[in-house]
Amino acid sequence: MSRLLIAIAIAGCVWLIAALFKRGNKSHVVSVKRNALPTRVPAVEVGLDAAPAIIVFTEATCDSCQMAVRIVRGPAGAGIPVADIEYGADPALHKKFAIDTVPTTLVVDSEGNVLAGWTGRIDLGEFTSALAELGQSDSD
Repeated sequence: MSRLLIAIAIAGCVWLIAALFKRGNKSHVVSVKRNALPTRVPAVEVGLDAAPAIIVFTEATCDSCQMAVRIVRGPAGAGIPVADIEYGADPALHKKFAIDTVPTTLVVDSEGNVLAGWTGRIDLGEFTSALAELGQSDSD
C-alpha cells in the first residue's frame, strides 16, 4: 500500500512540474492577415498606362508565379496589358499593396479598382468572367 502512495505522489509531482513548464512556454497568438487582396491598384503605379490591366505579383523562384504570368500573357489574357511585379526587383510595391502571397493576380479597371483577384492558382472560368466584366465596364 505504501508503494502505491509513493507512486501516486511521484506521478503528482511529475504532473505538477510538467504543468509549470507548460505554463512558462505559452506562445502568444498573433493574427496575420494572409491571402488578402488589395481593393485598388492603379495601373500607372506599376508602370502601365491608366487603362484596364492585369497585374501579377511574383517572386523569381516561384514556379506557380511563372505559370500565372504565362496564362495572363497568353490567349486567356485577351491582349490586355500585363504588369509582372517581381518581389526581388520591386519589394516596395509588394509592401505598398500589402501583398503577402505569390502569385497574386489582379484584374483592374482603368481607375485601378480591383475587379477580380486570386492568390495562388488562377481559376480560368473566373478569370474569363472578370475579363468579360472588364470589357463591359470599359465600353460604358
